[in-house]
Amino acid sequence: MSFMSAGVTWLGLGLTVGAAGLVTYGLATLPCSATVRREDAELVCRPARRMALGLGALAVSAVVVGTVLMVFAVTDFG
Repeated sequence: MSFMSAGVTWLGLGLTVGAAGLVTYGLATLPCSATVRREDAELVCRPARRMALGLGALAVSAVVVGTVLMVFAVTDFG
């Protein structure tokens, strides 16, 4: 596998995981805006927010790896 195809794969993975993180965070904020007790809403939202933060960190890492691989593909070392 060339650096170019690996870079594109990692960039795609990063964008996909980032979108999943945004959707997870959006779904996590729904109970907080509903008409439920504030304490119950926070208990429901906290794990989903942590998952969204983890997905965001994973997405940033994948985009950085993809960018580095794309730079390797464009740079001629020889």
